[in-house]
Formats: sequence, C-alpha cells, structure tokens
Amino acid sequence: MTWKFVAALSLGAALLASAPAEAASCKRDADCPAGQVCSSGTCRRRASDESTLGTKRTPYIAWGGIGLYNVPGAVYFGFHAGAAANLIQLTPDLPLVGWADVALAFGSEAFFPLAAGAGVRYDKAGPLQLLGGAGFAVLPHTGAGTTPVGLRLMGMALYPLPQVARNLSAQTQISYDILTESSHLFTFTVGIGYAL
Repeated sequence: MTWKFVAALSLGAALLASAPAEAASCKRDADCPAGQVCSSGTCRRRASDESTLGTKRTPYIAWGGIGLYNVPGAVYFGFHAGAAANLIQLTPDLPLVGWADVALAFGSEAFFPLAAGAGVRYDKAGPLQLLGGAGFAVLPHTGAGTTPVGLRLMGMALYPLPQVARNLSAQTQISYDILTESSHLFTFTVGIGYAL
C-alpha cells in the first residue's frame, strides 16, 4: 500500500513539474522576472542571443536621425524623429503597428514634414528588422502658399548594434509623400533606433 502511495505521489510531482507555467503578462522587459523578456505581451525565457537583438526586443521603438529631403526644385538637409508601437498580431511574426514621424528640413526656406499612419513590422529578415506602411502626411513650410497634405509611403530597416548598447540599432528610412498642390517629398534618412 505504501509503495502505491509513493508511486502516486512521485507521478503527481513529475506531472506538476512538467506542466508549463503560465506566462506573466507584461509591457516591457522590466515587468518580467530575471532571465525573461517581454514578447507580444507575455514573459518568456531569454534566448541565448537575446541581448544582441537591439530594437527587436520590444514592441515599442523610437528613432531619430539626419537626412535629405527632396521637394520640387530643391534638396534640403534635415533632422527627424519618430516612434512605432505594435497594435495587434496579424500573424505570429507580423504585427500591425502604428507609427509617427516628425522632421525639420531647411535651406532657402524651412519645411516641417509630419506623418502618422499604420503598417507592419517584420523582425526575422536575418539580422534586420523591417517596418513599412502608409499614413497621412502634412508639409507645413515657411514659404508662400497653402500647406500640402497627402499620403506617405514609408519603409525602414534597423540593424542591431549590441556592441554599442543593448537597446540600440542603426536605422535607415526611405519615404515618399504624394501631396496636394502638385507637390511631393522624397526623403532618405539615416540614424539610430532605440528599444523603449
């Protein structure tokens, strides 16, 4: 009788130990226990190369940099900053994101390109993280005339820089704004991305 009790107790302990623990919910890595990271709202065990993933580590990223802004008749130098956040998972590897970007470009006059929209993010293109989408664009400026508005098409690539900082990635972005007033804006920028 005793051996049946011991066997049952051992079997129960083995089943309990092998049952997967329920993952804690989170928004950031800091919300998870030591040795775990936040991924799609749940804590999971850190992979051996997790510290090298830069902005792939989080659903929230920010970026900033410098670039060239081509408006009809001129090319301007400027600065920009932006951010993106995962909204919902379309597939396990492809979240829908919301994004926004602001800039200041200057030359003979100043331009303030603004855009916000939605897109998708893909983190499994080798070492690269890709983000692309479309959104509403506005081009305020200091020159004469009305403010053009329209559609922005945007694509971005980020490359992790773990040798510099755990949360850091190199960033490049290309965008094209199709605007009213027979205007357009082509932008090429480089900079850094940061995991929030």
